[in-house]
Amino acid sequence: MEHKLIAYHEQLLDASERKAVEQWLQQDPAHQGIYDKTIRVWEQSRNQLAYTYYNKERAWDRIQAQIDQAPAVKSQGRIVSLKWWRAAAVAASLAGIVLLLFVWYRPGPPVFVADAGTREVHLQDNSTIELYTNGVLELDRAFNKKTRTVTLKGDARFDIARNPDKPFIIHNSNAMDVQVLGTSFTIQQRTAFNTVYVHSGKVKATLGNQTVTAVAGQKIVQDNKTRQLQLREIRTPIETVLKTQTIRCNNMRIDSLANILKELYNVDVQFDPAIGSKRITSTYLSYESPEQVMENIALMINATWRKQNDHYIITK
Repeated sequence: MEHKLIAYHEQLLDASERKAVEQWLQQDPAHQGIYDKTIRVWEQSRNQLAYTYYNKERAWDRIQAQIDQAPAVKSQGRIVSLKWWRAAAVAASLAGIVLLLFVWYRPGPPVFVADAGTREVHLQDNSTIELYTNGVLELDRAFNKKTRTVTLKGDARFDIARNPDKPFIIHNSNAMDVQVLGTSFTIQQRTAFNTVYVHSGKVKATLGNQTVTAVAGQKIVQDNKTRQLQLREIRTPIETVLKTQTIRCNNMRIDSLANILKELYNVDVQFDPAIGSKRITSTYLSYESPEQVMENIALMINATWRKQNDHYIITK
């Protein structure tokens, strides 16, 4: 019972659990004493742990001292060392200390990091996540209980096992939340834009009071400057580029490469008509900036480029 009292105090219970605790408190005036004692020990122990290592032996000594110093009470020819409610309060205090020690020393939430290259993560709900270079995935402590909540920094592809009772929720570093029941999609986070590319199923993104839902063949774009969400069609298939994080150009036309860059960077690429038919053989990594790619293209075809707002213009 004591763990529920602490959870009630910390406002961690749902409505039905809170009601059960409140009914228990109203059943007997002594119950309020148990609750007060439990919370007092909980708060005192938490404050001590914030500054020093908790000495469990001293905790046992203090509780034993409370029992030894309690006044004896005569009742029907017997000596009762403690009233039942005081004994319960001491037991609750002990349980509270044990619970506190468990919470204090238990390991933190699981964190997965892709230090170099790609890392595949298999979760207990049968979902698979492919973290790309420098990606970080942190699971919520209560993952797979009522929801499946994670936090993502960087880029990743998600193949989420369907579970209508436990939505999969992804927080990212720029406040856009992504929620799905079961689907596959890729999240790409950049300085200018965050993008969710939907490969199958349905994805919902929320930012403030904005909500956008996308299906396969669509993408959700978050403009990090205006803080606006946009729904766009994926007009050029780039799933292979997203999966490999690489643009491989093997004698590729400039106009075809420009279409890939538009989808990948959410920018407009313009060029002189005579340049569109030129071909290029090169490899670009998806985390390279648009400026780096434009500089390389211009160098290889002996052209120049400039940026005008969100437009990249290649000229002879």
